[in-house]
Amino acid sequence: MKKELQNILQKTFGLESFREGQEEIISSICKGNDTLVFMPTGGWKSLTYQLPGIVRDGITIVVSPLISLMKDQVDALRELSVRAELINSTLSWAERAEIMHELRYYDSTDTQAIKFLYIAPERLNSNEFIGILKSTKIALIAIDEAHCISQWGHDFRPSYMKIKSFIQTLWWESRSFPIVWLTATATPKVRKDIVERLWLGKYTSFITWFDRKNIILVVREVSQKDDKQSKTLEIIEKTPGTGIIYCSSRKHVIELSEYLISKWVKTGVYKWDLTAEVRENEQNKFMNDEYKVMVATNAFGMWIDKKDIRFVIHYNLPGSIENYYQEVGRAGRDGKMSYWVVLASYGDTKIQEFFIDNTYPDKKIVLDFYDYLYGQQKLWEGKWLRVAKTYYTMASESGIWNDMIVWSIVKILEKYSILRRGLEQTDSESDFRGRGLTLLQEKRQHSHLMIDWKRQEMLKVEGYFKLEQIKRLLFYPWCRKKFILEYFWDEEDLKNLEANCKLCDYCLESGSISEDDKKKFLPASTYGIVLETVKKYNEKFWATLLAKLLSGSHDKRITDWHLDDYEHYGVFSDMTLEMVTALFEALIMEDFLFKTDGKYPCIWVTEYGGAALYKNVYITQNISDLNGYVMQKIKNTSKKSWKTGSQSPGKKSLKGQTYKDTLVLFEGGMSVNEISKERWLWVQTIESHIVQLYQQGDISLMKVLELVSVQHWKMVKAATQSVAILENMQLKPIKQALEEQWNKNISYFEIKLSLAMIEKWDL
Repeated sequence: MKKELQNILQKTFGLESFREGQEEIISSICKGNDTLVFMPTGGWKSLTYQLPGIVRDGITIVVSPLISLMKDQVDALRELSVRAELINSTLSWAERAEIMHELRYYDSTDTQAIKFLYIAPERLNSNEFIGILKSTKIALIAIDEAHCISQWGHDFRPSYMKIKSFIQTLWWESRSFPIVWLTATATPKVRKDIVERLWLGKYTSFITWFDRKNIILVVREVSQKDDKQSKTLEIIEKTPGTGIIYCSSRKHVIELSEYLISKWVKTGVYKWDLTAEVRENEQNKFMNDEYKVMVATNAFGMWIDKKDIRFVIHYNLPGSIENYYQEVGRAGRDGKMSYWVVLASYGDTKIQEFFIDNTYPDKKIVLDFYDYLYGQQKLWEGKWLRVAKTYYTMASESGIWNDMIVWSIVKILEKYSILRRGLEQTDSESDFRGRGLTLLQEKRQHSHLMIDWKRQEMLKVEGYFKLEQIKRLLFYPWCRKKFILEYFWDEEDLKNLEANCKLCDYCLESGSISEDDKKKFLPASTYGIVLETVKKYNEKFWATLLAKLLSGSHDKRITDWHLDDYEHYGVFSDMTLEMVTALFEALIMEDFLFKTDGKYPCIWVTEYGGAALYKNVYITQNISDLNGYVMQKIKNTSKKSWKTGSQSPGKKSLKGQTYKDTLVLFEGGMSVNEISKERWLWVQTIESHIVQLYQQGDISLMKVLELVSVQHWKMVKAATQSVAILENMQLKPIKQALEEQWNKNISYFEIKLSLAMIEKWDL
């Protein structure tokens, strides 16, 4: 068998050897085993069923939801002198009838017989087609894009639900052919759903090639449009070969393509509102290397098999890891080193939240549109009613004013067999060129509609979960490769993955931060303040709002809800909001905090975090990991991560009793450490109070000089001049400059007080 497979691989497909994992999959199928294949885009999944289809006697039926992909697969097989046909909506009645006639008298011994038949899942509704297949010699059935059967898949198709009954219909007494399910992006949850929905018993599962060893993953947080455009141009100019740039909207496609064209970059444009002729022309130019890059929405690339794509750039945040991994899989198919780059910001999450909200509209909106469709029809009337209108027209007339929401509602109603897209074939509306809708049920009361509203809400929650996972992949500093392999549960590749993959930006750059720097960057008390704050507002607010609170933000919600009265309000005003947010994320990463999923995730202290509130040692033990996370997180941001400690605090008014309490104890002769113990607050919190009280004039210069000597003040002043950062003062460079001059005993607290004195011109 092995020799036969090798001969077919070389003589028919022109390939010298199998890729990793392919031969095992093909052998399993050739032996007649039902097989689940989870292999990412670019792994030559099609070969795993095409080669067995040639080896086994009979016709191979391939179910695929993508018309364009069907055509490409059929054309490719014909070029290899393998007889392949397809049946879908692009064929005329006569063409379909001819194929059906040939199937009715199918002879597998005929060398000219059809070897592969590609069909759309809707074909499974045809009793005539199923009846013919019952008497046809079947080699195997391959179901491509298998995730479409799962409600948790990123591209659920109602038509895929009929595949199970289709296969069972062919099981008259026994089944002599295997069934192969293939997908590029199924998570463990989706795989489990596939198995359950098909009632699969004995089967072999292969999960392979998710570790693309010739791909470097790079994430850069870039928020400003001008910065994104210039960064994109820089990547294009430095990277040989062609590339694809994915944008989340038509607006971004237009803006970016116009910018690149103005910089003399040969740029193609691909978006769904172009005519089919224009889209095909743009695609052909890209395939023929007339374009350096293609700027596109995610509609581009499903059937692209261009071997020398050297880079894929996501200009905006992808909607899910499944979508992301499928899209980036178009790079490096020739095995040469290529790049996946994401230029994303947290602002992009709002775009994806908009998509999720529009994809899963509220129950009331769905029911209002249902009533609009049935119009003046009475209850139990309206079945087979035809709606010859575009989505745009229906959006306007129904009052929804958003054709994307209308499209989503139509998909929901289609899923529950309330309607189907398309008009009856006998329709002859000469003035309408759209697909239209056909109502499959009579009008019913809302309570009698068989729509699983709880399920719809769960799908929306799942959408936000997937968005949270892509945020964790891109915005959290850790090995990107490892995260992806864990997400898809690729245990085999995980075993072989080294601690430093050397193929993602995190691993390539993590060596630039020393262990000593990690230990000294921030004291444990910094994280203690975050834990105290979360504990006070446990499960009430989300991390972003609490980060703004500690940064001293004047956000309307903070002032309206009187959160600025909190004792730690503004304690981290010398940090950027990005850095304060990173503190929360670091604590989540190390299990001190827990964050829920969803659009407005709440945050609370875990049991481990609660222990750390009473025993600082738990934070101290993890300080290197916590600081390492924050340092890696802020390292590549375009803004300065640490602002001067003397700029922000003096500009806001101090509110609440907490500063007054510190002032009373300080004037009573207590030291900083004594006040900390008396008030059960972190030392850093008390130090921050004193600096700000001095800046306000509540503490005199003479009192401050009891805490920092004139000699130390002079050293700090000299250090600020030596590092030339007086305009944008940062604490760490000053500390480093002092240590280089053997002044290691000057603390950050003394530096902050000295900077405050410099700003006030008190000395």
